[in-house]
Amino acid sequence: MAKGLAILPVIIGHTVKFGGATRNVIFSFHMPLFFILSGYTFRLADDFPAFVQRVNKLVRHLIYPSLIVSVIGIFARWLLQDQHTVSALWMIIKRMGDALWWASGVGVHAHPGLGALWFLFSLFWAKVFMDGIHLLFPGKKTGYIFVGIGLFGMVLGLKGKWLPQNMDVTFMAMLFIYVGMLWRNYADWLERYEQLCFMAAVIIWMICLNAPMYIEMATRSYPWTICSVIEAICGSYAVCCLCKALVANARVRYVFQFIGMHTLLIFLVHHLDWIAGPVWQSSSAGMASVLRVLVVLSVSFLIYVMGCFYRRKIA
Repeated sequence: MAKGLAILPVIIGHTVKFGGATRNVIFSFHMPLFFILSGYTFRLADDFPAFVQRVNKLVRHLIYPSLIVSVIGIFARWLLQDQHTVSALWMIIKRMGDALWWASGVGVHAHPGLGALWFLFSLFWAKVFMDGIHLLFPGKKTGYIFVGIGLFGMVLGLKGKWLPQNMDVTFMAMLFIYVGMLWRNYADWLERYEQLCFMAAVIIWMICLNAPMYIEMATRSYPWTICSVIEAICGSYAVCCLCKALVANARVRYVFQFIGMHTLLIFLVHHLDWIAGPVWQSSSAGMASVLRVLVVLSVSFLIYVMGCFYRRKIA
């Protein structure tokens, strides 16, 4: 439910005006929420064979799709531009290779940004590192290392020391993933005091937004340092509590659960939705957001249906 509800603001947040209230609210929680949810379902590898199996699975589920949509993006840009020469195609390929190496959401050190795909690269490396650290330093105290690395990543970002493969942001992602792991471990306690925790989270979230303050991981923006991290955690928790309330309606639950099960597909389609820009462009940011969401969901559902027919045919 939470993934399904959060993927829509991701699309809207990339459409509305920079600095507006809507964008500020969305960016205060949306990417940290996905990392936290990943941590909630994440189990650290117990041995080296399990670690190797995890890496292979992550490559198939995160890196391969990223490379596929990058290749599609290369040829789409080549076909949509005026020059259709081999040299023009090679320039786009080199630029994409540079962007994939840095894997940053925005341009860094005169290198092009990769866009939304930064999230998948950071999620990949964060889980690989956390598994590796757990195997090197087994025990219940590993969380201290995760937190320390996360804070180190924040310092790197604030100092402008942006690393290849988005590594400084990946370190911050490890912190949020660990928060998700803690959330799962203390789920019973949080359930017992859920209403109190929800009200406290909303109050802290609203105070930070009124500052105004919001985290933006792609640009390494961490206002008031740790305060923005706390805001993101509180906002994520409040959204998840809202999802638990929405579960009471069967139709709403089914829609958002279905969307939530296919967030990766929706995310990848959204990364390429600039191709259909003329379809969803509008002078009104609100209308553009609605049209963009509809375009992304429609194309995603079409691909899903085609995939179902293909698998049925193969079977």
